[in-house]
Amino acid sequence: MLLAIDAGNSNVTFAVYEDETLRAHWRIVTHPGRTADEYSSLLDTLFMHEDLRFSDIEGVAIASVVPSVTPDLERLATHTFKSKPLIIGPKTDMGITIAYNPPTDVGADRLVDVVAAIEKHGPPPLIIIDFGTATTFNAVGVGNVYLGGAIFPGISLAWQSLFSHAARLSAVTREIPPSAIGTNTTNALQSGMTFAIAALVDGMVSRFRDEMGAPNATVIATGGQSADLLASLTTVISHVDPLLTLDGLMYVWKRNQSHA
Repeated sequence: MLLAIDAGNSNVTFAVYEDETLRAHWRIVTHPGRTADEYSSLLDTLFMHEDLRFSDIEGVAIASVVPSVTPDLERLATHTFKSKPLIIGPKTDMGITIAYNPPTDVGADRLVDVVAAIEKHGPPPLIIIDFGTATTFNAVGVGNVYLGGAIFPGISLAWQSLFSHAARLSAVTREIPPSAIGTNTTNALQSGMTFAIAALVDGMVSRFRDEMGAPNATVIATGGQSADLLASLTTVISHVDPLLTLDGLMYVWKRNQSHA
């Protein structure tokens, strides 16, 4: 079995795969001070609830965009799971070409998203939108070439910033309002949280398709509740795939295991 670890700025997600089947996955808050022993203790309880054992794990793959947590995740792999982890980076064999300057600046999560999108929703041209701590737009051209993308503040992060800096505005439930023109402050905020972001997505995808010369590029969204909500409001999102990043880790690990 594989233990896939996606370390993001807000959460670290752990997933156990048996071949290509997801057996279990868990999400914990990213804490740069958390040690390998603490991760091990947390996982011990989580594994037990799913009737899994540490000895079941044959390999570990890590995609991390938080350098301060990566060393302890590596120690978790080597000490707890007795496995040298596969750390995703631009030199990892993923079956894609990275046309980004420099390649080392591309987040590991974005790269494994590309791999999973090609495997599950390909072939390119593809556009992948990940609604995480940052909202990223990623373009994949013919021949499995990662062309680049765009980075926008994450939706939750942006709204938290607004509420903390605007004294007369308070947080509201994020849901679709009756109309784009809000007739009260709650509906006006909800319109911005839904229709405005959906319009941003439609606009960016239109620009990407024009620049890629691919008017029919398939658009895949991932990133939890935001992806589900916005997919219902945009005109461009074809697939919502909440497991895209984790599946990408699994596919990359399998590719590298076959070479080994």
